[in-house]
Amino acid sequence: MCFEAAFASINGVPVIGARFLDRDRALSEVNGLTEQVARCVETGSQATVRVGFKRQDDGRFSLEVCGHDGEITVISGVDELMFRRFNKAYDTKKMFILTSFVAEDSGAPVSLVVSDGLGVVIYKPNEALQL
Repeated sequence: MCFEAAFASINGVPVIGARFLDRDRALSEVNGLTEQVARCVETGSQATVRVGFKRQDDGRFSLEVCGHDGEITVISGVDELMFRRFNKAYDTKKMFILTSFVAEDSGAPVSLVVSDGLGVVIYKPNEALQL
Protein backbone atom coordinates (compact mmCIF):
# COMPACT_ATOMS: atom_id res chain seq x y z
CA MET A 1 0.00 0.00 0.00
CA CYS A 2 1.11 3.55 -0.61
CA PHE A 3 0.61 6.40 1.83
CA GLU A 4 1.74 10.01 2.07
CA ALA A 5 4.69 10.43 4.38
CA ALA A 6 5.18 12.38 7.58
CA PHE A 7 8.47 12.92 9.41
CA ALA A 8 9.57 13.98 12.88
CA SER A 9 12.75 13.92 14.89
CA ILE A 10 12.65 12.85 18.53
CA ASN A 11 15.91 13.54 20.36
CA GLY A 12 17.64 13.38 16.99
CA VAL A 13 16.13 9.99 16.08
CA PRO A 14 14.23 10.11 12.79
CA VAL A 15 10.61 9.02 12.93
CA ILE A 16 8.86 8.39 9.64
CA GLY A 17 5.58 6.87 8.60
CA ALA A 18 2.29 7.17 6.81
CA ARG A 19 0.04 10.13 7.58
CA PHE A 20 -3.67 9.57 8.28
CA LEU A 21 -6.64 11.79 9.08
CA ASP A 22 -8.37 8.99 11.00
CA ARG A 23 -6.81 7.81 14.29
CA ASP A 24 -8.29 4.30 14.04
CA ARG A 25 -6.77 3.87 10.58
CA ALA A 26 -3.37 5.08 11.86
CA LEU A 27 -3.53 2.64 14.80
CA SER A 28 -4.51 -0.20 12.48
CA GLU A 29 -1.57 0.56 10.17
CA VAL A 30 1.06 0.71 12.93
CA ASN A 31 -0.28 -2.47 14.52
CA GLY A 32 -0.05 -4.16 11.12
CA LEU A 33 3.55 -2.98 10.76
CA THR A 34 4.54 -4.40 14.14
CA GLU A 35 2.86 -7.72 13.31
CA GLN A 36 4.67 -7.95 9.96
CA VAL A 37 8.04 -7.22 11.56
CA ALA A 38 7.33 -9.69 14.38
CA ARG A 39 6.75 -12.43 11.78
CA CYS A 40 10.23 -11.68 10.38
CA VAL A 41 11.87 -12.23 13.76
CA GLU A 42 12.50 -15.61 15.29
CA THR A 43 12.47 -15.78 19.07
CA GLY A 44 15.68 -14.32 20.44
CA SER A 45 16.98 -13.08 17.10
CA GLN A 46 16.88 -9.97 14.97
CA ALA A 47 15.16 -9.48 11.65
CA THR A 48 17.01 -8.24 8.62
CA VAL A 49 15.14 -5.66 6.61
CA ARG A 50 16.10 -3.63 3.58
CA VAL A 51 15.45 0.08 3.71
CA GLY A 52 15.61 2.11 0.55
CA PHE A 53 14.24 5.06 -1.34
CA LYS A 54 13.00 5.08 -4.93
CA ARG A 55 12.37 8.23 -6.93
CA GLN A 56 8.74 8.66 -7.94
CA ASP A 57 7.58 10.12 -11.26
CA ASP A 58 6.68 13.41 -9.52
CA GLY A 59 10.27 13.91 -8.24
CA ARG A 60 9.52 12.86 -4.67
CA PHE A 61 10.63 9.55 -3.15
CA SER A 62 9.02 6.41 -1.77
CA LEU A 63 10.46 4.75 1.32
CA GLU A 64 10.40 0.98 0.95
CA VAL A 65 10.95 -1.38 3.87
CA CYS A 66 11.22 -5.05 2.92
CA GLY A 67 11.78 -8.17 5.00
CA HIS A 68 12.92 -11.58 3.86
CA ASP A 69 9.33 -12.46 2.90
CA GLY A 70 8.84 -9.32 0.82
CA GLU A 71 7.42 -5.86 1.28
CA ILE A 72 6.61 -4.64 4.78
CA THR A 73 5.53 -1.14 3.77
CA VAL A 74 5.86 1.53 1.12
CA ILE A 75 5.44 5.17 2.11
CA SER A 76 5.19 7.59 -0.78
CA GLY A 77 5.37 11.34 -0.90
CA VAL A 78 8.76 11.83 0.75
CA ASP A 79 9.94 15.21 -0.52
CA GLU A 80 13.57 16.23 -1.01
CA LEU A 81 13.85 18.02 2.36
CA MET A 82 12.31 15.11 4.28
CA PHE A 83 14.59 12.70 2.38
CA ARG A 84 17.72 14.69 3.31
CA ARG A 85 16.67 15.19 6.95
CA PHE A 86 15.86 11.49 7.32
CA ASN A 87 19.16 10.34 5.80
CA LYS A 88 21.24 12.75 7.89
CA ALA A 89 19.56 11.67 11.14
CA TYR A 90 19.63 7.97 10.17
CA ASP A 91 23.36 8.15 9.41
CA THR A 92 24.00 9.93 12.71
CA LYS A 93 21.81 7.85 15.04
CA LYS A 94 22.13 4.55 13.13
CA MET A 95 18.44 3.89 13.72
CA PHE A 96 14.96 5.16 12.92
CA ILE A 97 11.42 4.54 14.06
CA LEU A 98 8.75 3.43 11.63
CA THR A 99 5.26 4.38 12.80
CA SER A 100 2.08 6.12 11.72
CA PHE A 101 1.04 9.74 12.10
CA VAL A 102 -2.39 11.18 12.69
CA ALA A 103 -3.53 14.76 12.19
CA GLU A 104 -4.21 16.74 15.37
CA ASP A 105 -7.00 19.28 15.65
CA SER A 106 -4.50 21.86 14.41
CA GLY A 107 -3.84 19.72 11.33
CA ALA A 108 -0.21 19.01 12.27
CA PRO A 109 0.68 15.30 12.15
CA VAL A 110 1.59 13.66 15.47
CA SER A 111 3.43 10.34 15.53
CA LEU A 112 1.91 7.42 17.37
CA VAL A 113 5.33 7.00 18.98
CA VAL A 114 4.68 10.22 20.88
CA SER A 115 0.98 9.77 21.59
CA ASP A 116 0.81 5.98 22.14
CA GLY A 117 4.36 4.64 22.21
CA LEU A 118 3.72 2.61 19.04
CA GLY A 119 6.32 1.99 16.35
CA VAL A 120 9.09 -0.27 15.11
CA VAL A 121 12.72 0.59 15.77
CA ILE A 122 15.01 -0.24 12.86
CA TYR A 123 18.76 -0.20 13.44
CA LYS A 124 21.35 0.45 10.76
CA PRO A 125 23.91 -2.33 10.63
CA ASN A 126 27.45 -1.61 11.75
CA GLU A 127 29.84 -1.22 8.88
CA ALA A 128 32.75 -3.64 8.73
CA LEU A 129 35.96 -2.36 10.26
CA GLN A 130 38.76 -1.64 7.85
CA LEU A 131 42.21 -2.73 9.03
